[in-house]
Amino acid sequence: MDKENKATHRANTLSLYFGTYTEGSDGGIFTADFCRESGKIHLKDNISIPQPSYLQLHQQTLYAVSELVEFEGENGGILSAINTTNHRILTTIPTHGKLPCHLCITDNHLFVANYSEGSLSVFAFDHPNGLSPSFQSIHHFGKSVNPQRQRSAHVHFVTMDPAGEYLAVCDLGLDQVILYPYTKSQGLSTNVTRILCPPGAGPRHLTFSQCGNFLYVLTELTNTILVYRYHKGEAAFIQEISTLPDTFIKTSTCAAIRLSPDGTKIVASNRGHDSLAIFTIERDGRLTLSHHLMTGKCPRDFNFSPCGNWLLAANQEDDSVFVYQQTGDSYLQTDTIRLSKPVCILFG
Repeated sequence: MDKENKATHRANTLSLYFGTYTEGSDGGIFTADFCRESGKIHLKDNISIPQPSYLQLHQQTLYAVSELVEFEGENGGILSAINTTNHRILTTIPTHGKLPCHLCITDNHLFVANYSEGSLSVFAFDHPNGLSPSFQSIHHFGKSVNPQRQRSAHVHFVTMDPAGEYLAVCDLGLDQVILYPYTKSQGLSTNVTRILCPPGAGPRHLTFSQCGNFLYVLTELTNTILVYRYHKGEAAFIQEISTLPDTFIKTSTCAAIRLSPDGTKIVASNRGHDSLAIFTIERDGRLTLSHHLMTGKCPRDFNFSPCGNWLLAANQEDDSVFVYQQTGDSYLQTDTIRLSKPVCILFG
């Protein structure tokens, strides 16, 4: 391949990372190249860390939480930092919380959601030495109405609001989204605002609109999206809409929610109905169901390519990733790759 063709190839190729519920020398995080033009995925190698359930990139470093109860005698899971150039593991430190399942990164801090512990672990970046051990752990206490799933707090998701002023935390066990005020210098304040979700709903993930004026909360247990007007840590409820067809009567639970790159759609995954529910965002922030895109079994995660022309779905119980190409307002499946227990998709 000559220099011009190599440059074209690099320009058309994105790095792609898959978190999986696997471990051992042949498991962990799987790396790939993704072609922007064809949508083809070329699997390359794996990074052997156990049960990497969620991944994030920050300043050329890949961060992963391992969804474990304990690791090498330490309570809880682990947080790993990985060099994206050579895939060398830079740091492995405990989260001091069981079953970490999500993380969020700012320039100064990294936050980990520990599901089973019902806690939030806070880390600081200690440049040039990398990530320091957790210096703060915030625990939630309480329960809600579902005796099987809500006997205690279950922190499932953390993200910053668009202004970077509040850390939004989904607690499935408490039926609450908790908003922690945040500053770079002081970190989190515990003078929180609580968004109370319907009893038994189980808020799992959330996303904001592109303008930052609307908040969309995905409920795992009742398969709905709760829509709120949002401004500086204050939320006003305006809509609840189902992610399932009216005719579907079997068991299903929601998993992930994302905003499309162009800011016009909200998409949520259904495990049981095995679909992606695609919604159009109206001018007032409310959602209108467009259609359901059928996936493999148990779509734990999905993600758009940065340009928005491609949509990938990680089918945990089918050991597969489906690739869809956007064609107008719909998506056409163009490819399938085999991958053991995929649960997170991250574009580089």
